[in-house]
Amino acid sequence: MKTKQSTKDKILDSVFILVYIHGYNGTSIDMILKESKVPKGSLYHHFKSKKDMVLAGIKERISPKMSDFYSFKKINDSYSINIIIQAILKISQKTELVTYGCPLNRLNQEMSPVDKDFDREITIIYKNIKNKIKHILDNSNLKKDNDTNSLAEFIIATIWGNLSLSPTQSSKQKYIQSIEHLISYLKSLEK
Repeated sequence: MKTKQSTKDKILDSVFILVYIHGYNGTSIDMILKESKVPKGSLYHHFKSKKDMVLAGIKERISPKMSDFYSFKKINDSYSINIIIQAILKISQKTELVTYGCPLNRLNQEMSPVDKDFDREITIIYKNIKNKIKHILDNSNLKKDNDTNSLAEFIIATIWGNLSLSPTQSSKQKYIQSIEHLISYLKSLEK
């Protein structure tokens, strides 16, 4: 039996989709009202402004999605660089990621430089992802003297860079071809 979605959830789901595709500045209140099919009064009952809606969307939609996507599982009860490689390759299976990029990075590029509230919320998620990757690197069988903190940042930057291309410049094939260089590099770090 399907449960009825709350008004707040309808708004947040619509905000997530619209801001992901059109960006913060490209998404209007009218677009959110049309997509969510809620009256303007209901929208403003839950949120004071578009900014409040999008910040809530970061916390309640993007953060859980990122946490789930980067919930690395041990392989054979141990850590391995292959855990990260599997996640990198899993991205190529997500058409929306290859087409529109990482939703967190899109907001990061657009809003972090101009709004401290966005920067704070995005940085919390980024640090969580970086720390998860660093934890795997710290517990993997890597050669000595690897700065796992900067290596984790490098991995994220490479993935986000690949996903930041416009839809006409990106494809699953182009992503895989480009990301193979990162995978080769990571494998070269193993003992």
